[in-house]
Amino acid sequence: KPLLEGGVYFSTTGQQQQQQQQEQQQGQPLPHQQQANSDNAIATAPGNNTVMRLRLGKLTRYVEHPVLLEPPAAGPPPPPQPLKLTKRELKKLRTQRRQAREKEKQELIRQGLLEPPKPKVKISNLMRVLGEQATLDPTAIEQEVRRQMGERQAAHDDRNLARMLTPAEKRDKKLRKLFDTGPGGGLTTQTAVYRVEDLSNGQHRFKVDVNAKENQMSGVMLICPSTFGLVVVEGCPKSLKRYHRLMLRRIDWTATSLPALGDEGDDPDADEAAQGNEEKTPNSCHLVWQGVVKAAVFKDFTKEEVASPEAARKLLEDKGVAHYWDAAANFDTDAAHLWELP
Repeated sequence: KPLLEGGVYFSTTGQQQQQQQQEQQQGQPLPHQQQANSDNAIATAPGNNTVMRLRLGKLTRYVEHPVLLEPPAAGPPPPPQPLKLTKRELKKLRTQRRQAREKEKQELIRQGLLEPPKPKVKISNLMRVLGEQATLDPTAIEQEVRRQMGERQAAHDDRNLARMLTPAEKRDKKLRKLFDTGPGGGLTTQTAVYRVEDLSNGQHRFKVDVNAKENQMSGVMLICPSTFGLVVVEGCPKSLKRYHRLMLRRIDWTATSLPALGDEGDDPDADEAAQGNEEKTPNSCHLVWQGVVKAAVFKDFTKEEVASPEAARKLLEDKGVAHYWDAAANFDTDAAHLWELP
């Protein structure tokens, strides 16, 4: 019979139980009754009449209490966010902390636990601080004062040098201020869709392209001469705010491209093209939609020239954002909302 943990033996049912019953009927003692060891005890499991042998030496009065485990459930709610203080309130808190540190320092000096600082003697307050000592040997006193001033200036320069950021830390700090690369800032991706009536001007295309890359934004600029142009940009809130100012304020969309150097200006074809441009609707840029998306769709900012609106929509459909083109096509420029930049 196998010995289980805790000193418990389990006997099998079936033929062995029948044999034990026959021996009991014949008057023969059972094997466990023949053993006179007081350390063992016999117990029967309820239900299946299984005979068990217990070792009393293994039993104690201690009860094992299992470790309580937390039930599988959602985590606790996040703690409340601290209030955003104004610059004036932050300055007031810094002043109060500085005053508390100075008060604690003065208390330690008053109790004799901290050595009082030496007086900051300068050439201007030499006579007022030292008094009669300055008149005994003025030259030696002046040299000592200048030495102390040099030590204080050197300690000040060393502290500034220790706090100075390395070139890599300066670069990270600048990127963090420009593009929200700090903890939590880079998690928000905002998208803006602009409709430009005419993107034939090379200067306009250059500004749209270069500023998007400098602001580390992704997206696409679709140039469709037959209808309108579409600009889609994705980036952090700070980059999008600067790009808003570029698209809606800084660029003069009604300006025409300057003639190249060497052109005389008496070309009749050029005059006819200029007259045709004057007959067109004035060029403009409108913000079609702006919002927060789960993830960026484009890897970088690219420029695409398409021949038809169907080709432009197909290009966006491959990225899963064909609704950008539909929203720009159905956009009513006459009833467009006047966007106010912050």
